[in-house]
Amino acid sequence: KRDELERLQNILMGEIAEFIVIKWLKSNDKHAVSSVDKNSGMPDRGHDIELKGKEDNLLKCSVKSSLSFSKGLDGIINQFKLATTKHELRDVNIQVYFWLELNPKNNEPRTTVPSLKASAIIGWFGKKDLTSFEKYNHESRQVPSTPLSKARPMAQLLQYIK
Repeated sequence: KRDELERLQNILMGEIAEFIVIKWLKSNDKHAVSSVDKNSGMPDRGHDIELKGKEDNLLKCSVKSSLSFSKGLDGIINQFKLATTKHELRDVNIQVYFWLELNPKNNEPRTTVPSLKASAIIGWFGKKDLTSFEKYNHESRQVPSTPLSKARPMAQLLQYIK
């Protein structure tokens, strides 16, 4: 139950995360195409990007975006999990995080809204990497038991795709 502004920011953050991942994959000479019809007004098909496996097989890739207001990159990697449920898992599942810097060190400017300078593609999980799920904090939705620190490095994904 999000208000209009929160929904808009969530959609924009998801679109930017998808763009970041596609740009990174293409900069590494890999096939990556958005699978979301941006003009349809309908939800996506459960995956955001189509990749090609080494045997020219289609791989469905889900990109999850999240925002942390209290943890920086180290805290995100060590304490957070992929923002997905068991039913949302696809062949490749990528987590992008944005974080706020409300009290930066060395008199740096604060980051109070999602920013590219305070974002990272954290890593990826294959569909079979995540087998155990638990309840997410105080909410009734699922989350994998595996922390983001166990995600595969993005460089490793380059070995599995064309």
